[in-house]
Amino acid sequence: MRHKVSIPCEIGTEKEETCAMKRMIELFEDNPVIPGVISDADVELVLKNEAKIVFTLYGDIADIANIIKRLKDGGKTVFVNIDMVDGFSGRNSVLKFMRQNTLADGVISAKASMLRYAKELGFYTVHRFFILDSSAYRSIGKQMEISKADFINVVPGWTKVVEWTVEEHKKPVISAGLVCDKKIVIDNLNAGAIAICSTNHNVWEL
Repeated sequence: MRHKVSIPCEIGTEKEETCAMKRMIELFEDNPVIPGVISDADVELVLKNEAKIVFTLYGDIADIANIIKRLKDGGKTVFVNIDMVDGFSGRNSVLKFMRQNTLADGVISAKASMLRYAKELGFYTVHRFFILDSSAYRSIGKQMEISKADFINVVPGWTKVVEWTVEEHKKPVISAGLVCDKKIVIDNLNAGAIAICSTNHNVWEL
């Protein structure tokens, strides 16, 4: 792992937000394999793993705060896919609930308007795109104009699409979906992805 000099932030200025974002990008760069947890058993495993960032891809409205707390207590930076939490609607009230009742650092979603509001509440944001054809790929720019998300999440992790997205949109790209072995991980990172996310336990150990 690379060791970097911590960048001092000027409190109460726009530079503070920029500085915090730079630190988050550095955290991803230093931890390019992100475990995606889909069960309580996965949480137990990831707490024993050295990964510093975790994507939470399950839960319901009753237990999501506790899942996040367990991960935070384990020293993890936690992003939650709010589209995958049972009981969450597609309304901004979900994000208010997350801000008031959880310790989540960031949110993941395919819904541009919700991500825009999440940024207003101070969450780091990951815009998830399912790139199944050229039409879906062409929608990235328009949707990012709405969401203003910090990161683009390309699903599935097709190397060429990762490369195109990095070149065209100039945003940090995280790939996920079918990223299930070392070669695919390396190919995605070489294509320009800042990190990959996988639910495959073998990939977590790379």
